[in-house]
Amino acid sequence: MPAYGEAAYWDQRYQREPTCFDWYQGFSGLEPVLKQHVPTTSNILHVGAGTSQLQADMVQRGGYQSILNIDISSVVVQHMQELHKSIPQLQYRVGDARSMPEFKNGAFDAVIDKGTLDAVLCGEHAGDNATSMLDECSRVLRPGGVLMVVTYGEPCSRLPLLLQPCYGWHVELYVMGSQLQQHLKSFPTQLSPIIHGPIDAHMLESYDAFSGLDHAHFVYVCTKHARGTSSNGSSSTAV
Repeated sequence: MPAYGEAAYWDQRYQREPTCFDWYQGFSGLEPVLKQHVPTTSNILHVGAGTSQLQADMVQRGGYQSILNIDISSVVVQHMQELHKSIPQLQYRVGDARSMPEFKNGAFDAVIDKGTLDAVLCGEHAGDNATSMLDECSRVLRPGGVLMVVTYGEPCSRLPLLLQPCYGWHVELYVMGSQLQQHLKSFPTQLSPIIHGPIDAHMLESYDAFSGLDHAHFVYVCTKHARGTSSNGSSSTAV
């Protein structure tokens, strides 16, 4: 199995494949959800940014004003810094979403993950690493802030992670994919969530209907309550 959790794996991959690439959905697909949940004035953290064009499109097409992009690979960070040096609203920094001591509690209004949780769950020590990542994303979010997780992970596999009582997130689920795009001449300006929280963690069997959807991607929008805590019991309120 590829070492998805290791910087060396991604350094080698981005040296071979430096061109921009968006996992799952680009800005056009995510714009309706972003507009509904993330104001353009938000201070945004984009974890595992890779070579995504999303952040540049958010600024240039969506009017977003401040996005800090982190990635475990120094190779891709240097590449994207050079590529987007003319866009002052974008910053790049080497960082690991599983451990972000450089950021204070409640430092961000929104955290965006597009495929990073999936990569973590494909690596060694998947459960522990996923919990560490979600703990940190919760910690750096201000109360009322939003974690947006874009993933191929169906509700039966992702909701058990997101609905841990320690987070206390209000979770909404959006489903999108290529079949939807084929039937629409343009994306709608507003989407309605397929599941509108709060979601009962004891009723996960009800969401099996979402299993096996062809080419579907899932967007989980997790709004942090005022008194969320991490799984290690530490407070997540801003300092």
